[in-house]
Amino acid sequence: MVKKLNSKLWMILLMFAFLAACGSVATQGLRMEEPSESAGAPGFAAEIAVEEPAFAPAAEPAASDNFQVGIPSERLIIRTADLDIVVADTAESLQALNKLAADMGGWVVRSGIYNFGTADRGNISMRIPAENFDQALATIKAGAVDVNSESTSGQDVTEEFVDLSARLANLEATADRVRSFLDDARRVEDALAVNQELSRLEEQIEVIKGRMKYLSESAAFSTINVNLTPDELNQPLEVAGWRPQGVARDAIEALIIAGQNLVDVLIWLVLFFLPVLLVLGVPLYFIARFIRRRWRQRGAASEAAGGSS
Repeated sequence: MVKKLNSKLWMILLMFAFLAACGSVATQGLRMEEPSESAGAPGFAAEIAVEEPAFAPAAEPAASDNFQVGIPSERLIIRTADLDIVVADTAESLQALNKLAADMGGWVVRSGIYNFGTADRGNISMRIPAENFDQALATIKAGAVDVNSESTSGQDVTEEFVDLSARLANLEATADRVRSFLDDARRVEDALAVNQELSRLEEQIEVIKGRMKYLSESAAFSTINVNLTPDELNQPLEVAGWRPQGVARDAIEALIIAGQNLVDVLIWLVLFFLPVLLVLGVPLYFIARFIRRRWRQRGAASEAAGGSS
């Protein structure tokens, strides 16, 4: 009787392991129904109401094992911005950006300042609640002397989050069934086999939970990277009223113009003059040969006539 029970237990364990693997593959094709309102493209409005984030706390999230899994009510968009700005003072601007991140419920990931010749450059990377993303960008640009470059991007991870939710529910259900077999295990070998399978399932569950937590928090807090250049480094080089870069620019422009003129001449030669020369030159060549041959024949005839006389 015990042997039959053990053999049945092994068969059931193998069946559940097979079902779990099939369920993980099948749920890859899951697609979420489109929401009634689509997410708009990132804007740059100066005034945006500050609300509590939908998927994460208002401060830097601490690592937690109690991450609650749920289907998002809105699309999860991971937004990132990169700015290169000119500022009056690098150190003061970095302090202002640190304060901006804190005031908007975010935090600074990293920041640095380094010497470049006679002035200091700086950079900072901050995480801002997604609902304050546009307002933060507008504030940063408003406090800059100039904006050299700006780029924003958004990555929609809603589909991946929903697929992970389905896989997680399937693995947790399978783990509960396998866990129930511990009560039926009569031998140490059977208990160890059940625990081994349960550990494998729980490891997969933790990996999926970690990925879902990362996606949720990344969508709740957008990333803004800012490079700061002091205004004095952005000014043109000038020595006693002479700007060498202006002379260099004029020389380059003159070289480009000369090259363009040369190319224009070559184009005219190939596309206009060469066909004209072929059309007119070939007949003129044969006419000139014919005339020269006739003159030679007449000259030869005249010499022959003079010699016979």
